[in-house]
Amino acid sequence: MPDQSRESEKQILTVQKDIEHLKYVIDELEKGNDERLDDIKLIHGRLDKHLQADLDFHEIVRKKISYRFDILDERIRQLDRWKWATWGALIVIGALCGYYIPIPKIIS
Repeated sequence: MPDQSRESEKQILTVQKDIEHLKYVIDELEKGNDERLDDIKLIHGRLDKHLQADLDFHEIVRKKISYRFDILDERIRQLDRWKWATWGALIVIGALCGYYIPIPKIIS
């Protein structure tokens, strides 16, 4: 019977050592995981900064393009006004010429 209790004590000690070793291994793995998690957070922050920089750049480019389109739109609008004013003046001049200079007089 004493041999059996000694054997049991040895087994218990062995199991306790194994448990302590497993706790140590788990603690080391958790430390490694925490370090990896910190690295992931750092990379995520860098990606967010890069993404924000790209968004800001695209917004600036979009504003510049919109500004240029507004300038071109205004210029086209002014040219269109001049075009129709010119056509209107030509029609009035043509009508006045037709009224004061009848076509049969020109032909004969």
